[in-house]
Amino acid sequence: MKKKIVAMMLAGMMACSLWACGDNGKKVESQKEVTATDSSQESTEDEAQEDASADDSNTGEIVEENGMRKEPVVTEKELNQTGQTGPVIYTIEGLQVSKLTATTDEMAEMLGIEKDKEVALVAFNASIENTTDATVSFYLGQATLTTNTKEQVDSDGFLSEYIDGEMLGKVKNSGNMIYILKNSKAEDLTTLTLHVDAPTDENFEAIGDPVTIDFNLQ
Repeated sequence: MKKKIVAMMLAGMMACSLWACGDNGKKVESQKEVTATDSSQESTEDEAQEDASADDSNTGEIVEENGMRKEPVVTEKELNQTGQTGPVIYTIEGLQVSKLTATTDEMAEMLGIEKDKEVALVAFNASIENTTDATVSFYLGQATLTTNTKEQVDSDGFLSEYIDGEMLGKVKNSGNMIYILKNSKAEDLTTLTLHVDAPTDENFEAIGDPVTIDFNLQ
């Protein structure tokens, strides 16, 4: 129950930072811009990314409440990196890299980190879409994250917003993936890579290729 409460609080903190709701926190400019590529499709939306970097897409709020402090280093709310594997279209709609600190013993225990020790928090807003009438499974929400700081982590199932990977026909599901990097500092992250298994059909046969999506934080 406590873990779910933490998830709700982090979700609220994420929403305020990514979508700039309210003005309770101090806004900061990100120190980096984001570019993204994947193994099956190169992005051709350079103009859109230039426009996004010109507005407030790369800003976020510092939020300190409920025993947590989160300070964004990079916020890209209009990334919209899209690719396709087999019949599945996937989109990474936005990402945020933040400094995260638990300021109370209770919150540190809930998050599984040391009190007052700064760790990195990486969050992705994402969606998947099945373009066929068949049942297709593609578990983007279970993607593994690797970084230039040599960490490999799975998304936190309690903190993330579940993305249903079993799609019964032409449906679209969305949610977010949240990763806590206990041995990295947010400002040291320069490359992020998501690794996702290939989509499968009802017989668990692969109907596409595994996906690797790279993000360069410049």
